[in-house]
Amino acid sequence: MISNMKSFNIILLQSLPALVLIMAINITNAQEERKIIRQGNKNFKEKNFDQALLNYKKAAEINPDLMELNNNIGIANYRNDNFNDAASSFDVYLKNITDNKQKADAFYNLGNSYLQAKEYNKSIQAYKNALRLDPTHDKSRYNMAVATKIQQQQQQNQNNQNQDNQQNQQNKDNKDNKDNKDQDKNKDNNQNQNDKKDRDKKQQDSPQQQDNKMSKEEMERFLESLQQKERDLQEKLNKEKFKIQKRNIEKDW
Repeated sequence: MISNMKSFNIILLQSLPALVLIMAINITNAQEERKIIRQGNKNFKEKNFDQALLNYKKAAEINPDLMELNNNIGIANYRNDNFNDAASSFDVYLKNITDNKQKADAFYNLGNSYLQAKEYNKSIQAYKNALRLDPTHDKSRYNMAVATKIQQQQQQNQNNQNQDNQQNQQNKDNKDNKDNKDQDKNKDNNQNQNDKKDRDKKQQDSPQQQDNKMSKEEMERFLESLQQKERDLQEKLNKEKFKIQKRNIEKDW
């Protein structure tokens, strides 16, 4: 659990007399500024952080030199979950204060803002700065351990995700390779089946072709048979012709 944001640096009414002395040149502005800060503090205590933020910003417009208002604006932004805006306000505040205790608290608030914004490296650095200024700042030490643990867990999760992605990609590649091999195997099987069909067809066609094709000996016998028939026919015709001639001769005699 993250330690709570330090809020004790909100400007309270008892600090205003010094402010009034600083702004004595312009009594009217000082009075308006006091009124607005008072209302901002009231809004903050009532947890109306939007309105408190508006009043603190309005007071800062009247007196830009009052650096403590940047701390109040930062805390109001933090309570309103505007963590990046809060960090920006704490940065401005840090550049304008010199007291180590105040700076340690401001670095602690800055670290909390970065932590909530999930900028873990920046939050860890801010907590380290707080501990350099105040080694007894236990809340910074605790939250730094929390930020470090979250960062390590995040890195581990990222590593696991990368490994899962690599494994998923490897599984996909293996599946693609298997599918390609199966496709090649199916192509080979289809080709083999087609080749077998072609061979079977040729085998079926072959006997018919052999039946239609006569061997040399069969062809010779067939020709001899035709020639014999031709001779027999010619001989028969010759006999018929001889008979006719003979009758004619007998008739003449």
